[in-house]
Amino acid sequence: MAREKKVERTPRKFLEYALVRLMIFPLSLMPFRFSELQLFWFCRLLFGLSSSFRKRIVNNVDASFPDKSSAERARICRQNLRSLARLTNEFIHEPRIRPREVPEHIVLEPDGGELHRRLLSKGGILVLGHLGSWEWMGIGLTSSIRTSELHVLAKRQSNPWSNAWIERVRASQNIKLIYTDESPRLILQHLKKGNMVAFIADQDAGQSGEFYPFMGQLASTYQGPALFARMTDAPIVFCWSWHDERSRLHFQVQELPRPALDPKGDAAEWERQFTLNWVRLLEEKVRLFPEDYYWLHRRWHTRPADAQAIWNIWRERGVI
Repeated sequence: MAREKKVERTPRKFLEYALVRLMIFPLSLMPFRFSELQLFWFCRLLFGLSSSFRKRIVNNVDASFPDKSSAERARICRQNLRSLARLTNEFIHEPRIRPREVPEHIVLEPDGGELHRRLLSKGGILVLGHLGSWEWMGIGLTSSIRTSELHVLAKRQSNPWSNAWIERVRASQNIKLIYTDESPRLILQHLKKGNMVAFIADQDAGQSGEFYPFMGQLASTYQGPALFARMTDAPIVFCWSWHDERSRLHFQVQELPRPALDPKGDAAEWERQFTLNWVRLLEEKVRLFPEDYYWLHRRWHTRPADAQAIWNIWRERGVI
């Protein structure tokens, strides 16, 4: 967990924050389905007018599904705009959701929550990616499963007012943030206490990360979940979600097995195998629900200096 640059309070950043809040306020007063419709039309408008917005989605989808027809890739892009609208709408309405309302919006698969309660009742490490709604998966945990707290590892926003707002929204559902510029000991303390710590793991890790095959491309990947999994006996659970045609979020969990290696004998290989396991599982779920993946984010932004050499290493390992 590297130190991050200290955020600065400037008039420009306050105006940016105030403008966003002003735009969002009317949506927060609308009925849930109606505000989602407004956001969907806004995303469609942005997709048509903003070349940078459109190109990032289209380029990521095209690179990830080269075997699909152009018509099918275009369909995924169109449906992804609805997913973006849902995700934004869920964040806006998050403070207003009460436990009794959760079943209207969140479906715990496959058995109404029994598997969730069994796997997560003792806390542990949660590994999830940008598939479905990472915000409302937290609500599903803290409300439907009646967990005491959920701690989420997150990057601190560069805008301090926006950062404080996001903290308040998540705290409304008993979701606490641990920032990547804080001491790693905080994570270990929570795990030892039996709390749940979530890692939204599919982030671009820059040149300090290790490159893994993901959706046919090399993606710089953080080793954090693997590091803390190796250092503790905490249960490890992979989480994913997707939306149905009624905009309900279906949320599922699966326990991740530990690599069949001595973590003290070869720590680096243990972490590499663990990371490969969750990356492969996330890729499998993204291919099942491509419309619900967050294609806007910069997952493949960092490029390796020698991509061919890395591909050759993964081929030698029998991964590809």
